[in-house]
Amino acid sequence: MTRRILLLLFALGLSVSGWAQRLGYVDTQAILNAIPEYKQAQAEIERLSKRWEGEVASLFEDASALQAQLDAESVLLTPDMIAERTANIQNTRDTARARQMRYFSPEGQLFQKREELVAPVQALVAGAIKEVARKKKLDFVFDKGSSVSVVYANESNDITQDVLQQLGY
Repeated sequence: MTRRILLLLFALGLSVSGWAQRLGYVDTQAILNAIPEYKQAQAEIERLSKRWEGEVASLFEDASALQAQLDAESVLLTPDMIAERTANIQNTRDTARARQMRYFSPEGQLFQKREELVAPVQALVAGAIKEVARKKKLDFVFDKGSSVSVVYANESNDITQDVLQQLGY
């Protein structure tokens, strides 16, 4: 009887250990920073962003300068001239807002450029992560670089270097 119970417990222990899942983690930010194409894409996006920010800021500054000039000269102007200048100021502000939306909105040119330049690199990294996870027979891979927090991670589960090798870096 005790022999059967021990055998049953042993069999149950083996089946429970079969339920264990293999985990790994990766630091995608470290991987992306090691890829020259990603660095070039980030530099291009930063360059465009600064150029467009300057363009929009210049238009807003022009509108502010026109408003200051109107405020200083309004005593000397006729109501028609004031209305004309006010319309010009509003037109300049509207142009600035329109360009701001065209460049920086979620459907804007900066977002599209980021998708065009960064998405292929991210897809390449995701494919390499899947391949390494498959080779190492991992059930789950967590990203240490994202908002997922890892309280403890055994270094033997870090597959960042394996992914870099898979990518050829």
